[in-house]
Amino acid sequence: MAENKKIQKDIADFLGISPRWINKYTLVSAFFLVWILFLDKHNFFAYRKLQTTIYEMEQEKLDLDKQIQQALLDKKDLEENQEKFAREKHLMHKPDEEIILIENKKKKK
Repeated sequence: MAENKKIQKDIADFLGISPRWINKYTLVSAFFLVWILFLDKHNFFAYRKLQTTIYEMEQEKLDLDKQIQQALLDKKDLEENQEKFAREKHLMHKPDEEIILIENKKKKK
């Protein structure tokens, strides 16, 4: 029993904690935490990677929803006025007309 206390004291000194913290409950708890954080199939790092992937996919979904809404507006515009749509979006013109493009440059703050 004295040898067991010596080993327990040596381990506690090495870890920098009190010897009374070295018991079967803390050892099992520490092993469990190491297992969950690093060794398990669903460990902490895999979980973080999946969360990042989910966030990126949600952002991509929002961007695609915006593109779908714009496409629906363009479709409605095309159905209502084909000539206006062709002139504005595809720069089509009649043979005797000229096209003048004016670009708006946005100022960065």
